[in-house]
Amino acid sequence: MTAKVELGRGEGARGGWGVWVLATALAELFGVVLGACWWVWADGLNPEPDGLAQQLAMLLLKALSGAPEGLVLGLTQASLLSRRLPQLSVVRWTAATCAVAVVGWAVGSSFAIFATGDGGATFDPGVGETILMAAGFGLVVGALFGGAQSLALGGLGVSRWPWILGNATGWAMGLPAIYVAASGAAVAPLWILGAVGGLVAGAFVGLATAVAAAFMTRRV
Repeated sequence: MTAKVELGRGEGARGGWGVWVLATALAELFGVVLGACWWVWADGLNPEPDGLAQQLAMLLLKALSGAPEGLVLGLTQASLLSRRLPQLSVVRWTAATCAVAVVGWAVGSSFAIFATGDGGATFDPGVGETILMAAGFGLVVGALFGGAQSLALGGLGVSRWPWILGNATGWAMGLPAIYVAASGAAVAPLWILGAVGGLVAGAFVGLATAVAAAFMTRRV
């Protein structure tokens, strides 16, 4: 016997959106852990790439860290949202999520990759600077997530702007948790830090996108 999760209006809907927040948090947790494990493996192949060719190869490998995160998060969101929007394409939604996640990991990895071996001073931001930069990056990445995913909403009779704004807000709040956690690599294994950061980030994203999705589908 399975329980049906309702995403809509009323008492049952509030419980359904609560499930959305929890599911998003857990999806981001597992997605970031998988991505972090891939990133560590890739980094171990060539910790200090020498020359542009090696740097580009390492950038590609580390960018693929976003694939498992996008896959888990995209499938989770699409599976739940399709209960309100049965015609939603799970494949298109998940593919869009994976694409943006790969781009995000590529940008996030590029600073360390291209800063190696140049003999110059490295940029080592403090906690406050990390939070501000991650929030700004999250705002942009969140808008990209929302925009790319909203392409799958075409023809479904819903407004796309709430979803884009919700993602921008959620990722602006959530991404700093991932970056701050990752900055503590000297005190704990990266996969543990990734789990903590991913869970907190997922909770923020889940809350913001739950509000956005509820508003977006209020007339469906």
